[in-house]
Amino acid sequence: MDGLADIRQIAEQAYVYAYSPVMAYGLTYTQIVTAPEAERQPVNTWKHFRTLATPDFNNYIPWVNTDTVYSSSWLDLRAEPVVLVTPEFPKHRFQNIQINDVYGHNIVNRGTRTHGNGSRRYLIAGPGWSGPTPAGIDEVIVGESWLLKMFARILVEGADENWTELHALQDRFELHTLSAWLKQNPPPPVAAIDWVVPDGNARLFEARTPNFICYLNFVLGMCRIHESEIALMQRFSKIGIDPGLDFDASKLDTPRRNAIQAGIDAGYERIQKRLAHLDDPVNGWVYPLNLRGPRSILAGSDDAFLRRAVLARYAIWGPESAEVVYMTAEVDLDGEPLDGSQHRYRFHLAPPPPVKGFWSFTVYDAKTRLLVKHPSGRYKIGDRDRDLVYAADGSLTLYVQHDSPGAEHQANWLPAPAMPFQIVARLYWPEAELLDGRYQPPGLCKAG
Repeated sequence: MDGLADIRQIAEQAYVYAYSPVMAYGLTYTQIVTAPEAERQPVNTWKHFRTLATPDFNNYIPWVNTDTVYSSSWLDLRAEPVVLVTPEFPKHRFQNIQINDVYGHNIVNRGTRTHGNGSRRYLIAGPGWSGPTPAGIDEVIVGESWLLKMFARILVEGADENWTELHALQDRFELHTLSAWLKQNPPPPVAAIDWVVPDGNARLFEARTPNFICYLNFVLGMCRIHESEIALMQRFSKIGIDPGLDFDASKLDTPRRNAIQAGIDAGYERIQKRLAHLDDPVNGWVYPLNLRGPRSILAGSDDAFLRRAVLARYAIWGPESAEVVYMTAEVDLDGEPLDGSQHRYRFHLAPPPPVKGFWSFTVYDAKTRLLVKHPSGRYKIGDRDRDLVYAADGSLTLYVQHDSPGAEHQANWLPAPAMPFQIVARLYWPEAELLDGRYQPPGLCKAG
C-alpha cells in the first residue's frame, strides 16, 4: 500500500472517531465562550435556566428539550474534584442528573429512576483520581476527561406549574470544590483553558476539513487516553493526531492534504449513510435503542465509533435508553413527509406510550431540528398537560396541524409549522416493551 492510500484510510477512520468529540467541542465552545449571556454556561458553578426553551431562547442544540428546566455546569477537574449535592425532591417530581465526557459518552444518569427523589452527594473527579472517599459521600464518579458536561433536568408539571417551588429546587443544588467541602486549603490554580477558536458554525460543528485534527488534538488534551485506544492513537499520529499537539493544516503539502480530505469525505459519507437508516421505521416512527450510553456501547471498535458519530448528529448528549427512549417521525403513515402547509394529521394513541416517568411529543423544523415559532406559543404536548381529553377507553387522539382544530379539540392540539416538520417523542423511564422494541407506535394519518 502506498503512503497516500494509507493516509486516506487513516483519515477516514480518524474522522469517524473524531466526529462526536469535535462536534461536542463546537457546542462546548459556544456554551462557555460565545453564547449570549442569558444562555452562557459557567465552569464549576451552576447556571439555572428558569424557563423552558423557546424558538428565541436556548434554541441552538438540535431537538432542545421543552419538558424540563435545566441547571447546567461545565466541570473543569484539572485542579481537583468537585462535590455535587442534589436536593430532596417531592415524590411527584421527575428529575435526573446527567454527566457526559468530551468524547460524548454518557457516564452518569442518576435521579428518580435510579435512586428515587432523596438528596444525594457525589464526588466527581477527573481521570486517574484515587483519593479517599470523604465521609457523607454517596458515590464517587471518575470521568475519562478533565472537562465534563453536567446538567440537571426537573420536569415542568404542566401549565399550572408552581414556578416558585421549581426555582427553589434549582437553587438547592450545590457544587463545591473538594478542598472547600473538606475545609482545606485549595491546590495551586491551573492555567486558564486556551480555547481553539472553531472556524465555521460551532453550533453544528462537523469540521469537514483537515482542520478537524486541530480540534481533536485539543479535545484529546483534556483526556487520559483509554488503554484500549493507545494503539489507535499511534496509528492516527501518522496524520498529525496527538493529544494537545498544535496542528496547522495549512502546512500540509497538496498530495497529503488531498489524501486526508478524501478520507474525511469517505468517513462523512459513512456517517450520513448510517443516519439515513438508523432503524426500520414502525408506522413512520424510528426509535433506535443502541445509539446512546457509556463507553461500553460507544467505543472499542470501528462500528461503535460510527454509532458514536451518528449519535452526535442524531441527538448529542441524549440520555441512555434506559432513562429515555426517543422516537422520531418525519413521515406520515403513507410514508409522505410531514408538512404543516399541506396537511392536517390525526394521531390516535391507544393506549398512550408505556412509561413510568412521563411522555411528550415536540415539533421541530425538519431541516434544522430546531423549534419553529408558532402563533400559539405551544411546541409540545405531553401527559403532564392536565387538560388533555381522553376517550372512555383511555385512548387519546392528538390533532397535529398548523391551525387550531377548534374549541372541542383545542386541548389535544399539537401545533405544527406551515412547513416540513418532524416530531420527537420523549418517553422517560420506559417500560420493557419500549426497550425491547415490542412497542408499535401508531402512525400519523392525514385528516379528512
